[in-house]
Amino acid sequence: MRDKGVIDAPPTSADDPEVVSWFHWIWVGPLACMLRLWLATLRFRCNVDRFEDSAGPVVLLLWHDKLFVSSWIANRYFSRPVTALISTSKDGAWLVAFFRFMGIAAVRGSSNRRGVAALITLTRAMRAGHHAGITPDGPKGPALEFKPGAVALARLARSPFVIMGIRYHACWRMRSWDRFAMPLPFSKVDVTLLAEPAPSETEDDARIVQRLQMRLNETSTDRA
Repeated sequence: MRDKGVIDAPPTSADDPEVVSWFHWIWVGPLACMLRLWLATLRFRCNVDRFEDSAGPVVLLLWHDKLFVSSWIANRYFSRPVTALISTSKDGAWLVAFFRFMGIAAVRGSSNRRGVAALITLTRAMRAGHHAGITPDGPKGPALEFKPGAVALARLARSPFVIMGIRYHACWRMRSWDRFAMPLPFSKVDVTLLAEPAPSETEDDARIVQRLQMRLNETSTDRA
């Protein structure tokens, strides 16, 4: 079930996700190799708190601005495959292409396009043993604002969460809605994996969202 997540044909309807055209793969591969070399220079330090990968699939949560290092962390610290939720936009298509080279599967969708279909596909992936990776403030923000889709997925899959807190000690930031960050080569990156329980039947979704947003902010604020 490890779908590579890239289709080399153009979308046929308004709801179909954007894809990377076949002729762009001539340079997508070399670019991905360069980015992998970049990631290899970073000095990662990981703090794992109450998390056991073999216990079962989880919903992985991280802010959208920290996606640059997410595939490296997934490959390094998780034994289970990870299927990521990626937007249907052109930017999402390039991210899927990069994730393909990093061994991460993708499901295309967002709250605005293909949301229900993506939720169903992610639930099936989790039942097959995959972790699900979600940026709860994506695909277009507001930045650092937790949307409830991840909670709905956790309820459907009956799975807990793992906060993927990421702190950069030095980085460049883009002028995008999320101020997408790229850590400087050879800089330090702190990673915190924090387990959070699955949603209970009695806990309100709004309270869960508030708690998870607080945990993400606590573990993801960059070093000065």
